[in-house]
Amino acid sequence: MKFWGGEESMSQAVAKLGEEIIEEAKAEAQRRIDKAKEEAEKILAEARAEAERAVEEAKAKARGEAELAERQRLSEVRRQNALRILEAKNRLISEAFKKAYEKLKSLKVESYAESLVKLLEISIPALGTDSVEIMFNKRDLERQSRLLKGLKVPENIKVNVSKQTIDTIGGFILTSSDGKIRLDQTFEARLEAAERKIKKEISKILFG
Repeated sequence: MKFWGGEESMSQAVAKLGEEIIEEAKAEAQRRIDKAKEEAEKILAEARAEAERAVEEAKAKARGEAELAERQRLSEVRRQNALRILEAKNRLISEAFKKAYEKLKSLKVESYAESLVKLLEISIPALGTDSVEIMFNKRDLERQSRLLKGLKVPENIKVNVSKQTIDTIGGFILTSSDGKIRLDQTFEARLEAAERKIKKEISKILFG
């Protein structure tokens, strides 16, 4: 009886030990499962955060690109508007200078002579030479005595009127005696220079 009783007690002890081992194994397994879940949740949370950051960055980039595109579009619109304004202003300026050209063609001889003398008195010393030759158009060459009446130039400058004529509605061309220095003061040259200057200033105002 003792033998069987002892064997039964041992069996119970083994069974109990087995249960404890199983329970411990279950507990360890549960701990590992819980840890795995925790790590999985952490990974998922990090992945979600990374995805949200990526989405926000993409949105910010898209907004930045959209803003850049809008700025570029507005810049192009402003440039096109400025070009249209410039074209319109240049057209008006050209028309104004054409009218001025026609008025110069019909100047009365007295007014023309007065303007011509004033321009000569400024231009001759500006040439910077002691001998100056004046070239007129055919009409002015024929009436030079009348036009140059009252002309005053420095005594050290010799002035000669060339027999060679130029194609112009008015004004003159000055040259040094050796022909190396030339100053075009014809009405056409002065009008063109003034027109270019005004158009350049307008373009600078519009485009900087």
